Amino acid sequence: MESMFFELSADVSLHTRISRPSTDSHKPLLVFLHYWGGSSSTWYKLTSPDSATSLNATYPILAVDLRGWGRSTGPPEDDGTAYSATEMAADVAVVLQRLKQDASIKDLSNHGFIFVGHSMGAKVALAAVSLLTKNLLRELKGLVLVAPAPPTALTLPPEMKEQQRSAYETEESVRWTVENVLSNSRNLNEDDIQLVIHDSLSANKLAKEAWPAYGMAEDVSGSVKPALAYIGRVGIRASIIVGALDVVEPRERVDAGVRRFLEENGVDASLTVVEDVKHLIPLECAEMIYREISRV
Repeated sequence: MESMFFELSADVSLHTRISRPSTDSHKPLLVFLHYWGGSSSTWYKLTSPDSATSLNATYPILAVDLRGWGRSTGPPEDDGTAYSATEMAADVAVVLQRLKQDASIKDLSNHGFIFVGHSMGAKVALAAVSLLTKNLLRELKGLVLVAPAPPTALTLPPEMKEQQRSAYETEESVRWTVENVLSNSRNLNEDDIQLVIHDSLSANKLAKEAWPAYGMAEDVSGSVKPALAYIGRVGIRASIIVGALDVVEPRERVDAGVRRFLEENGVDASLTVVEDVKHLIPLECAEMIYREISRV
């Protein structure tokens, strides 16, 4: 995949990975948005040409490192909003607008686009829907939300929030978190675990701290509702995937906080439960995401 940087401000440079299918398949652009702890690399089983579940032969792809993650930069100081879902969503909306304006890459979204968001990235995707220009909103073809964080505020018990604060401090803490919280480790190989360790440790310190400090407690639902009403009227659907063993975004909370929220605001939403899988669905069971994207 080709690396491309978008300079959004003096402090924010967004790194993306871009690929085009070998022939024009008339498929929409897949916009991949990663979880708290990941990067654009989290999606490699769906984006790498060497993967059995790769989509890059048939879909154009834009995989984003959200601000402060992967190779993207973010503000050096945090005022309590610098790494919010709203700010990250605004970055994504600007990048999509830049795509339309750049002659060398505008073909990527000739057939619209689909947001594919994982956990924090799913919340960012929903927030981005509300920030798209009218012209871009008309080009949205679907939502694939993987183990999604809810658009409403989520407050964790103090002990769980404290565990999150220290989850990505050392190689040992990341490995423990992956093997005991985020995944059914039988579904991962050592390369997958090393990928997560690298992404989690190399991220901007402020970006890592922001999600448990205030990101998950941010409520973007009010601003999202008008945009959802529009996409519901034009028949755009949402596909939601959750792991049966997920303790981070359990099935019951996803059903109540995401699927029901979407349906109450006019969007047809389905919920698929993946057995024997926890939170890291892009690494544990990329096949299910492949299948759901193909159905959108």
